[in-house]
Formats: sequence, C-alpha cells, structure tokens
Amino acid sequence: MELKCIIIDDEPHAISELKELTHCLSSLHVIKTFMDTSEAIDFLQNHGPVDFVFSDINMPGLNGIDAALVLRKYCHFLIFVSAHSEFALDAYGVSASAYLLKPVSQGNFVQKVDELIAKLPSVGQAQQKEDDVLFIKGNSKNNFIKVNYNDIIYIEGLLNYVIIYTERDKLITYMGLTEILQKLGRTDLFFRINKSMIISTNHIRQVNGNMVYLSNNAPLGIGRSYRSAFQEYILKRTLNNL
Repeated sequence: MELKCIIIDDEPHAISELKELTHCLSSLHVIKTFMDTSEAIDFLQNHGPVDFVFSDINMPGLNGIDAALVLRKYCHFLIFVSAHSEFALDAYGVSASAYLLKPVSQGNFVQKVDELIAKLPSVGQAQQKEDDVLFIKGNSKNNFIKVNYNDIIYIEGLLNYVIIYTERDKLITYMGLTEILQKLGRTDLFFRINKSMIISTNHIRQVNGNMVYLSNNAPLGIGRSYRSAFQEYILKRTLNNL
C-alpha cells in the first residue's frame, strides 16, 4: 500500500530531515515538497488529495494554522511539525491529526504515523469498493450485463420490477425496491428518497426544498416520510457559510 504525502516547510534542511524520516516507513511516498503554503494548496486543488500532509506552522504568508481548514479537505491526516510547543493547542483546535516537535526523533515519528495508518480503511474495505458491481440478466439465458455502482444514477421501482438508470442505459430487473437496496448493501452510497426511488448520492447535483436534482438533470421528489433522514444526511455533510 503506497501512501502519498507532501511536506510544507520554509526551511530546506527541515524538508530534507522530514523526507529522510519518511524513508523509515516503506508505505510513505513523498510526491512533492513546498516552501510556501499557498503553493501547496494550489497543488492539492489541482492534483487531488493525498494521505498525509506534514506542515510547519510558522510559515511566511499563510501560516499552517490558518491553512488547516483547507488542507484538511485534501488529506486523510494533517500532521504539524514545529519547533514551537506553544502552537500545539492551536494545532489540535483546527483538528490536526498529530503534532510533532522539532527536532523529530525517528521513534516518535514512526509511532505517530503508524498509529494513524492503523486508522485508514482496511484492505478488505478497499477491496469492497473494487467489487461494487451488479450483474443484470440480459435478454438471453446466459447473458449478463455488468453495472458498476458508480454508474448508477437512480433506481425506480414499478410493481414487481425496477428500472436502473445509469450514465448510458436503462436496465430492467425483476425484483422489489427493498430487495435491490439490500442487494446493493452500500447505505453510504444509495439513499431511498420516496416509496419508488433510490438515488446515488454520488450523482446529486443540487437539493432544492423537497426536490433532488441528479447528474442527468432528473428532478425527483423527496417523500414526506423520508425527508427527515435525508435532511440529516445532507446536514452532516454541509459546510457552514462563514
């Protein structure tokens, strides 16, 4: 398992020392180093998230504490590495995963990082995502159509069959809506919004009142008895406007 990391520090020797420490753990791979926090944020926004961000706090321009709100969006773990112990409380106040005091010992580094790696999703969970597929019977006896979970936009229940709307097709299979929801088994990815509709949360484009708009522009109504659970789902994932 390769874990991607970036290092942010305005002192070249500190970057070199920290990079050397990452070699103690074969799973860590430093993909980029930065002497400017804003440049690191630009990189993450353009290239996507990493597993670890190791960042100094006392930086020119945008300091580590002020940058934490953005950095946390683009990593599993944010570890502050600082020569100043007085910043520790501020660091944990912005949900830092760990705080390492310079000079960082090899033992302390390995212990902290190992503790965090243990919190990552297990290989079994990662494998589950790879296996997120369904096979729908085709027109002939031995014909089966593979459907990736990520391709499913929503599922509509009609009498004794359902229609699966994907990015490319409409597929029909003869089972009930409750049965297919159990078959999917991913309550984090599929959500029932009324008696006859299951939507993929990956394809939600907008929620407006009691209507959900999906990536194929389909407007679907949220049933009265399903609104409370759906609103709770949305609120848990809503960023407050500052």
